Amino acid sequence: MKKEQLLKHCHEAVKTEETATTVYLKHLSAIVFRSGLPKPDIAKIKDTIEFLIAMNTRHKELMQSLINRIQEEDIDVY
Repeated sequence: MKKEQLLKHCHEAVKTEETATTVYLKHLSAIVFRSGLPKPDIAKIKDTIEFLIAMNTRHKELMQSLINRIQEEDIDVY
């Protein structure tokens, strides 16, 4: 795989994480404000969604770090 292709895939992964986080936040808002679920259930769901968002953020940071590393390398084949 060429460097350009690898970078393209990495950038797509970053965008995917950003999109997923946006979706999770919308779901969280809907659950908290409109679901009518009992507070203990909402708290569990909120914890789970916040965990997913944290993991997305971490993965995005790792991907960005990888992008930076690839861009600095002189090689063109991976």
